Parts: sequence; C-alpha cells; structure tokens
Amino acid sequence: MAEIQSDGAQTHLKFSDIEKKIDTFFKTIDIKKYQLHEVLYGFEESELAEIISALHNCKLPKAYSSYKDVLRDKMTVYLELAPNDLVVFTEGGIYVKLFFQVDSSQESADRRACGLSPETLESYKKRFFPKDEYKEKVLEFLPHVVEESLSFKKLHPARFKKIFIPILVNTVEIIVLESSDLDDLRTIRGLTFFILREIFDDLMLYIAEDILFHFSNADRKAIEFLSFFSVHESIDPQGNRHKPNPILDESNHAWNITTIRSTMLQHRKAKQALYDKKNALINIKKKLETFNIEQKELNQQLLFGRAALDDLEEKVVNIHRTMQKLQETDAVEVKFNENGEEKIYQRTVLLGKLYKKEDEFLSEKTRLRRSVEEIDLKLANKQKEIDLWEKKYTEGKEFLATVEAQGHPMDKQYERIRRALAKTLATR
Repeated sequence: MAEIQSDGAQTHLKFSDIEKKIDTFFKTIDIKKYQLHEVLYGFEESELAEIISALHNCKLPKAYSSYKDVLRDKMTVYLELAPNDLVVFTEGGIYVKLFFQVDSSQESADRRACGLSPETLESYKKRFFPKDEYKEKVLEFLPHVVEESLSFKKLHPARFKKIFIPILVNTVEIIVLESSDLDDLRTIRGLTFFILREIFDDLMLYIAEDILFHFSNADRKAIEFLSFFSVHESIDPQGNRHKPNPILDESNHAWNITTIRSTMLQHRKAKQALYDKKNALINIKKKLETFNIEQKELNQQLLFGRAALDDLEEKVVNIHRTMQKLQETDAVEVKFNENGEEKIYQRTVLLGKLYKKEDEFLSEKTRLRRSVEEIDLKLANKQKEIDLWEKKYTEGKEFLATVEAQGHPMDKQYERIRRALAKTLATR
C-alpha cells in the first residue's frame, strides 16, 4: 500500500500540491489489494485520511463542491470508470462498483432474471439472506447513493431518468457481492434483478420522500427539480425540450408545484400538531410523576402527623389520670416520676404543674389537628389534580392511538403525492 507523506501544516497546502499526493497514491498502490471482486473495489477511509483532511483544509476549485467530488474524479481516471459505474462514499469507506453487461439475447427464460429460474434465485436469496436482510441492507446503503449519485441537487430530472436504473442495479449488486460468495456475473445480476424487483417500489418511495422533504423546507433545488414535472412542455438548462411529464396519482390526478406545496404545508402543520400533542403527553406524564411523588410525601406527612397526634392524646390521657389521683388524695406531699426520675412534690404544686402541662398538650393537640386537616385537604386537592391530568393523559393517548391507527387525512394526501412522484420518477 502506498504511504502518503505529510508535509506538516496541511492548511497551507495548495490544491495542486494535494492533487500530486492523490496522483502519487493511486499510481503507487497495488489496486488488487482493494479489489473485493472483479467488479467491486473498496477503500477504507482511514487509508485516505490524510488526503481527505488536506482537501478539507484547502480551497477547492469551483468545479468541486466537496472532497468527494475530487476523489471521485481521480478514481474515475485511475480506474477508467464508465458513465454507469458507481462511486459511493459511506461511513468509513468508499465503494467503486463497475457496471457490467450480461448478454441475454439467447435466453429463453425471463430476460430480467438472466436466464435463471425463479426457484434457483429464491434458493440463493434464502441462502444469503435467510431473514430477508437484503431489504434492510439496501435501504441502509441507499441514502449514501442518493446523496452522491441520485441527488436532485445535482441532477436534472431528465438525467435522473437515464441513470437511476443502472445506479440502483449497482447499489443492490454491492449488497449481493458483500453478502454472498457468488462469483459468476450472470448469477450475480440475476439475483440482483430478482431482489431489485421486490424492493424497487420502496427504493423509489425513499427517493420521492427525500425530494418532498427538502421541497417542504423550501429547498431551491428541490423546487426546481419538481418544476420539471408538469402538464406542459419543459426546457432543461441545455435548451433541450421535454414532453409534458405530469405527476399523476392512482386516480390520474395531476399534481403541480402549487397543489404539492399546499398539501405539504398542511401535512407539515398536521405533523407539527401531532408532534406538539406527543410533547404535551410527555409533559403530562412528567407532571403526573411529580404529583405522585408529592402525594407520597403528603401521605408520609399525614402518617407522621396522626402518629404524633395519637402520642399526644395518650399523654393528655395520662395527665388526666394522674390529676384524678391527686385530686382523690389528701396527702400534702406526693411522689411523682418525671422523665424516669422519682421526685417528691407538694401536691398542690404538682397539680399546678400538671394543669400547665395539660394546657401545653391541648394547644399542641389543636395545632397538630389543624396540620393534619390541612394535609388531608392538600391530599384531596392533589388527588383531584391527579384525576384531572390522568383523564387528560388518557384522552391524549386515545387520540394519538386513533390518529396512528387511522392516519391523519393529510397523511393520506401526502402518501398519494409520494407514490405519484415515485411512479413518475420511475417512468422512463
């Protein structure tokens, strides 16, 4: 593998200097080390880290929007890539997929399966994708492909229609090559077609959704892209005329920029309202959790208050019992156990002391009873609050469940547009 020599401060490198580094890298590497299959190359991003870092830190020529465009151009030159070949930048790596032709002119079987029987292709699919993982894998890979090779930001719709099939074939083929031990190109293409037919609608729906998402956010390029699809003739940037190409839904209703924008705006508002409702439910749940904690604390305070009141009641009863005994005797002096220590008191003095203690206990008893009553009232009010918010929470959950089960009317309108756009994009 070729080593990339560092010049130190990359921020001062000129683009021409970085180009030389890239050229040196591709001229000196053993390309076979990067060949995963005769039609597939893979480069780990770490092996190009210094070049990528240098490209990030220099001013790129106007022809390039990012380092990816530079590397794609260089790979196109050094690997002699054809127009239908695919370069995909993923997290941590770069794939280069060569598009190949399969001659099916002599086949009697379905040409779309490259002469392989459905039974054979189904067995391959079950063997390499026992849990039908192919769909998940392709859909995980697709955003990278759309961003770089099928982006509305880079393509005119007429160009999109010319290249999307080879690109989708290459996309699925990368997954097939990475997930299988197949080597024969005809078999690889046959399985690719077999899988692509099953998930084609999902892939086109994803692409349509990506365009509509950016359109709803007033992306100028998305607006320009959708403007091409109308009931009138259109002219591309090169001055080429194109026949009317309306976005037609299943009811043969044509959607234009105005009707799509209106629907998307309403759909967005409906989604925002739903989002707000979900947030409100989250807040209600948090509020209920706080109320329940407060209710537990009040219950604890009530237990302590009642226990203190019972204890005080017992002390009052004991004082009354002692006072009754003192009133029944004529003794001048009496023995009295105070705080565990036996003392001798003048009977009249002790009675005065006990009367005073009784007053203190009765005052404390009144204060405690009021406190317990206040806690009781707080608990009753807290329970009312809990009941009220639990009702709101239940109603909110039921509303969301209904909306999610039945769908918002604007969801159905949005789906009509999404399906119509996906179908229009797929029509060549």
